[in-house]
Amino acid sequence: MDRRVRRTRRQLRDALLALVMESGYENVTIQQITDRADLSRATFYLHYKEKDELLADSLESLFDELVASLDASLIDLDWQKPGHQSSSVVFEHVSLYKDLYTSLFLGDRSVTYVSNRAINYIADVIEENIKALLPQDMPSLTPTHTVAHFASGAMFALMLQWLDNNMQETPETMAVIYQRMVMPAVIAALGLHEAVY
Repeated sequence: MDRRVRRTRRQLRDALLALVMESGYENVTIQQITDRADLSRATFYLHYKEKDELLADSLESLFDELVASLDASLIDLDWQKPGHQSSSVVFEHVSLYKDLYTSLFLGDRSVTYVSNRAINYIADVIEENIKALLPQDMPSLTPTHTVAHFASGAMFALMLQWLDNNMQETPETMAVIYQRMVMPAVIAALGLHEAVY
């Protein structure tokens, strides 16, 4: 992608995310975005069809940043280790962007497509890691995409609860909670060994 295109898209993403934190997504207009980015509406429409497409691109950029910061994977061979490092990274990322995520996910109106995009993105990363870590000669008891969506949905639900309670727990504590609640079920669903209930 051309450097000018990347720069223009970054300006539009930055403008949108700043406005979302100030006013909430539903209240932001394309005109406000272009004014904040100091670009024309015509330039906006050269890059995006609508505001939702820009939001999706903006979130994907944030999620890419999150994935890049993960040390190995969301799920690794030491799945039951309390305070798993990768889970901590996810909750630290949410903490860093607290205002944005609170505005998007806990605003007056539910932004279902944003939630689905986040869950699907995280699930894709989890599924890639599951496939990479499962022994070649051992099929999963449950389809890996189903397990990945379960783990992603649980992480997203915990994230929302955490945001809604003003992040009273640390990211590390949230990672421990996630590991305790989710990983035994994931391990059992994959058939790696008997889960203890």
